[in-house]
Amino acid sequence: MTAAHDYDDVHHLVEQLTPDQLIEVRAHALRLVTGRRTFVPWNELKRAATRLPHIDYAEFRDDIDSALDQQTLLGDAL
Repeated sequence: MTAAHDYDDVHHLVEQLTPDQLIEVRAHALRLVTGRRTFVPWNELKRAATRLPHIDYAEFRDDIDSALDQQTLLGDAL
């Protein structure tokens, strides 16, 4: 299906985009048409990452180590 309107202003804007911006615009247009996401733009991912909670990696590793039986993981007999 093609657009019935003449969107000269949109064409003018598209001509000004950088290649990276055009990739994001195309991905967004595909999401609008298909209703599914196959690509998440870097800027969106970066914005989402700023809202993630802080992880103390040393504490995380200690928690994992305390939950796992190292002997079983290594295949050693008990």
